[in-house]
Amino acid sequence: MDYPPEFIGKLDLLLTWSVTPLQYGDHRPYACVTLLRAWHEKAAKRATRRDYTPPDEFIQDRLFDWLDSSDVAGDPKHIREVSLLLENLIQNDLFSYANYIQRLIARGEPGLSFSEVGKSTLFF
Repeated sequence: MDYPPEFIGKLDLLLTWSVTPLQYGDHRPYACVTLLRAWHEKAAKRATRRDYTPPDEFIQDRLFDWLDSSDVAGDPKHIREVSLLLENLIQNDLFSYANYIQRLIARGEPGLSFSEVGKSTLFF
């Protein structure tokens, strides 16, 4: 099932709101995950009844894209908030850390290879 661009925009907005520095409180990632979990359950039920593709792959791809494109998510100052969000997504089976690492390795992200350990600037 293809999701409309409006839905994708709302999902990106929800994810960004949950980690934005302009808001305070650890409740935002929990609220975000609760909404995503409720949507996921409804979409999964609808997919089984109507022979649609389950929402698992869609949500994984959208989370990957958001992590890659979001200025807020990519800012090192917000790593705590993003980590809390990802932790909650993983605990609720909405995000696969293993799939994320596989994707990073597949596209050749630096710092993920064991062969790069000797080249690290941490070792003088």
